[in-house]
Amino acid sequence: MNTLLLHALIEKEGDRYTALCLELNVATFGDTVEEANVNLREAVELYLEDVMEAGDEIDFLPRPAPQEEWLKFFHAESQRMREQLRRRVSPKDISIEEVLYA
Repeated sequence: MNTLLLHALIEKEGDRYTALCLELNVATFGDTVEEANVNLREAVELYLEDVMEAGDEIDFLPRPAPQEEWLKFFHAESQRMREQLRRRVSPKDISIEEVLYA
């Protein structure tokens, strides 16, 4: 079974959390991080279902979020990586996910 890897950017905005799927530019919110994540999964599923049923894959897959949102994501990822490295990650705990750009 193929797994589709999508990335979410979740931010606190006021009393709520916004969640954005970076590859599809689909967004939603929730009162907690967990709720925002669940709502985003549902919104992404509905979006993909609608696109596939309409036969619009060429026009709407992928549909990336704006560059500034990706930059926020990469900044957060670099902070997370720094924290992991401070805890002295063992080489056996390293995995590499490859993307071929050819």
